[in-house]
Amino acid sequence: MTNVQLNWKFYWAWCLALICVLVACSEEGTREAEEGPFADCAYLTGVTAETQLEKADLAARLAQAIGEGFPEALLENLLLDLDIAAITYRTMGVDGEPVTASGLVVFPSGTLSYDHLLSVQHTTVDMEDAPSLQLFSYEMLPVLSGSIVVMADYLGYGASQTADRQHPYLHMRLTGSVCADMIEAAREYLRGKAIAEEKPDVKLMGYSQGGQATVATLMELERRGLANRVLDVQAGGGVYDLEELLRLFLEMGEEGEAYADTGYLPYLIRGMAYGERLDVDERNLYAPEVIEEGLNRMFATQPLSTWHWTLGSDITRVLHPDFWAGASGYGGNTDVERLVDALRRNSLVNQPAPEAPVQLYHSPTDEMVPYANALSARDAWKNATLTDLEMPDHKSAALEFFLRYVGYWEVFGPWLVNR
Repeated sequence: MTNVQLNWKFYWAWCLALICVLVACSEEGTREAEEGPFADCAYLTGVTAETQLEKADLAARLAQAIGEGFPEALLENLLLDLDIAAITYRTMGVDGEPVTASGLVVFPSGTLSYDHLLSVQHTTVDMEDAPSLQLFSYEMLPVLSGSIVVMADYLGYGASQTADRQHPYLHMRLTGSVCADMIEAAREYLRGKAIAEEKPDVKLMGYSQGGQATVATLMELERRGLANRVLDVQAGGGVYDLEELLRLFLEMGEEGEAYADTGYLPYLIRGMAYGERLDVDERNLYAPEVIEEGLNRMFATQPLSTWHWTLGSDITRVLHPDFWAGASGYGGNTDVERLVDALRRNSLVNQPAPEAPVQLYHSPTDEMVPYANALSARDAWKNATLTDLEMPDHKSAALEFFLRYVGYWEVFGPWLVNR
């Protein structure tokens, strides 16, 4: 077994154990916002689940998942008893009209007050794995630092899931607004729980799609005039330059280089078309094989995770050939041209530089989200710094990113790197 495989096995042990523990937690049912302390909330509309997770139970299950001989007492010393709530709230849909979205609030049990919230933006997952449905995510481990963690499901996930599985993937404005509104809903929920807010400050972090969403949320907060509330921004492995990303994908197709996660291409196309409300014809955007074999029908019916292996690893058999005719006006294909314009408008590096400092993290050998994204962002944002992650691929680097945040990288890092 390779080093990467061993690292990834450890990573998933943590993820699966956390999910299994929380599936077994008790739930208190649903309370609507019209009742009790939530009646007058501007954002919060309901509480769909509340659970409590004791650290001893979590430690026992983690020790079992990690393997025989791992000291359970050490795990207990690293963990906390947690309170977890799935909530619903008001935000803006793609048409500018109100829509009900959902997310999670997680905090150490016994919390009486807070001086900031930590908004964690999650990675790309299947809609069935929305945080509010799982009631936990490994990406909420920064709660172990003592922060109150909030996490939006994103539009199209959880309470806002649509019948045709639409999600405005990597759309700047819609991503930023749904996360910013989740922060406000979490404040209202905590007020209803009599947890005192000492300061309305916020920290932002996320990896992969969460890295992009973190910066999009920062830009939305600054647009709302709330820049002075942002204390810290940490974005890892994110997609910030959609134009450059498309160029690199097209280059890979020209050179015959395989890409294992081709499902992200239609996910991005659908996300941009949905978010920008573009009236486009799928026959002008996907390769003829996709249309002829009816593979485009799965985009509205099947989870994203099934798209990758169904579409294969050849990018030229996923995208329409006119994408490669950019130098000559995309062969007169106006749908491709409009889609590329949408990518340009939603590239975070094409926006005014954020006022707050942004700490970027990326593995130089990331095989899923090209390192060029981090370089583009570092060069475009005067307040940005870039730290190279040590782990060799996108998924194992995610573990490093979160371990660094909670201060455990010095403990686990040498063991992981040398496995």
